[in-house]
Amino acid sequence: MPAGQFDELVWADLCEVIRHPELIALELERAWGGQWMPEEMQARRASLRKARAGLERQVERLTEAYLGGVIKLEEYERRRREIESRTEAFQSQERELEQQVGRRHELAGAVGRVEDYCRRIEDSLAGAPFEQRRRLVELLIDRVIVTDAEVEVRYVIPTNASSEHGRFCHLRTNY
Repeated sequence: MPAGQFDELVWADLCEVIRHPELIALELERAWGGQWMPEEMQARRASLRKARAGLERQVERLTEAYLGGVIKLEEYERRRREIESRTEAFQSQERELEQQVGRRHELAGAVGRVEDYCRRIEDSLAGAPFEQRRRLVELLIDRVIVTDAEVEVRYVIPTNASSEHGRFCHLRTNY
């Protein structure tokens, strides 16, 4: 492939990525391991809280049974430890879920900043002079890999203002 044609292919792909920031958002989500939707997180949080409340009721009933003389101290302590163990497991799952929610918020912020960046530079792509094209290619493309008839463009997309002058988030596009 002649160099001029190759350059045009890479530039056209870069323009396509900038015009469709939803592609970047999908790749960011994939890279951050975000598989759950917010509704699923809320449902999971509610079910964990409900399960923990059920365990608290079990402790209350168990204590009433012990105080009423229905079960002995050893049995009470054994069952109480089992319930406390399950409660700790649910609390651990809740903490993990809260961390996922935090990561989800970070991801949403990063996606918003990427979309803003794409909107800011999109208008300048159409008639960009060579120098501007070169600067954008240097900033946004990590590497171009050519194998046989395939061209793979690996992008680095700024996710905040300070990274608009350096590389940060990697995005792959295969052809």
